[in-house]
Amino acid sequence: MSAPVKAGGRVEAPAVIGSLGSRRRAIVIGAGVGGLATAVRLAHAGYRVTVLEQHEGPGGRAGAFESMGFTFDRGPSMVMMTECWHQLFRDVGRRLEDYLSLVRCDPTYRLHFADGATLEMTGQLDRLLANLERIEPGCGPRALEFLAYTGELYRRGIEFINRNMHRPGSMLKVGGMGLRYGAGALGDLQRMVGRYFKDERLRQALTFQSLYLGLSPYDSLAIYGLLAYTEMAGGIYYPMGGMVQLPLALERLAVELGVEFRYRTPVSRLDRAGDHIRAAILQDGTRVPADVIVTNADLPYAHDQLVGEPYPGIDRKEFSCSVMLLYLGVNRTYPDLLHHNLVVSTDLRASCRQLFEDQVMPDDGPFYVVANTRTDPSMAPPGSENLFVLVLAPSQNPARPIDWAVEGPRVEQRTLQRLEQFGLTNLRRHIVTKHLFTPADFTSRYGNLRGEAFGLSHGLGQIGYFRPHNRHRRYRNLFFVGQSTHPGCGLPMVLISADCVVQRIREEVSAP
Repeated sequence: MSAPVKAGGRVEAPAVIGSLGSRRRAIVIGAGVGGLATAVRLAHAGYRVTVLEQHEGPGGRAGAFESMGFTFDRGPSMVMMTECWHQLFRDVGRRLEDYLSLVRCDPTYRLHFADGATLEMTGQLDRLLANLERIEPGCGPRALEFLAYTGELYRRGIEFINRNMHRPGSMLKVGGMGLRYGAGALGDLQRMVGRYFKDERLRQALTFQSLYLGLSPYDSLAIYGLLAYTEMAGGIYYPMGGMVQLPLALERLAVELGVEFRYRTPVSRLDRAGDHIRAAILQDGTRVPADVIVTNADLPYAHDQLVGEPYPGIDRKEFSCSVMLLYLGVNRTYPDLLHHNLVVSTDLRASCRQLFEDQVMPDDGPFYVVANTRTDPSMAPPGSENLFVLVLAPSQNPARPIDWAVEGPRVEQRTLQRLEQFGLTNLRRHIVTKHLFTPADFTSRYGNLRGEAFGLSHGLGQIGYFRPHNRHRRYRNLFFVGQSTHPGCGLPMVLISADCVVQRIREEVSAP
């Protein structure tokens, strides 16, 4: 259980031996996973840390809400690369297992193709090969070669991104991955996967994962092939009690290390002086001074709203796509669903073209259905089902903005119809509670500039050294953590982002 929220929205830290006045002060703005992990690492490094969060509890996009007895995950729906979580806890002398219970989901998910074929992905190699062979007979040996290649790509790629990238020569280190993997990583994802599989359905099954980054699988670097390997080799997991248990575990750990949390405490701006930030100014005018400030608010928002100046060249940056989320509590079950289910559109390439190039909402885009009661029945009342439906959506084009007050309900009705056609019989008759979250809500709740769900895009021109750096170019004690700085979006990446930014703080700011 997390520490209780006190009156006024505080989670108070236990008494710390020694004089707090002699310790350097750090403020973390935002209690998303990246901010929480940063607070943990800063506290372990000796800082006196205060987390300022505008919402009522921790987690950000990885939070939760309840309605009519149903508990809904707000955003992320699975845990990948669990080694990143174990590493964080080990680095501060703890064990992840003492803070939460992760359960492996296997099969990882089932894909439903337009021709009626299905494919179950699994971490059990013999079953995986058999399932792939049913789609493309004879592909087994090539599937093993694919796993070997993407496995090495994964190992070298993770080693590559686990470092700061703010120096001009940073990208040259890609050569350290070796000619085959370094150059190969920057190639075309479709071409790379096409070397191993000829059936278009298998190519879709092993490239759609770049959508996790808000990036089209038809315009992705080959390095993102490691995501398919991660699912198959490392597995995907779910925390008992819902995804919010991840930030709650980090909050509990942070409090043990002396971190103070102040919820319902929005920051309105930063007090600037010379080349430093002196304090965070709260919405009520309170001034909170600090020696180091790390903002977990999305980077373009932090620049524009907190610093008071747009990020340089933000209009030339590419943004990820968005999503529309539909949370459904239904008073029956659909036992044919797995925990994770992906429905591939009739023409995935055309759908991606509409989403990423035309920036319009396709009528037949892919959608993703999560039934987390398969793993944790406590998430819904007995005999009921908790459904999380994700439909890909474009980010906002400032020249042709979408009115989500109109488009949202239209897409919702179309999605409910498609779900019933997919096999969720009489779904609309059984809905007890329903909530819609559109790209406009990503802007209003999380400050995403274009309503995007995954921050700045992850093309070649916006990764590594070319991604916004994790320290402000002028204010030398203002740092950034999260999806729009290095290395990018996704829970494992923001954990790495926290590690990188604290490494940089320890190098560039005098030690506590």
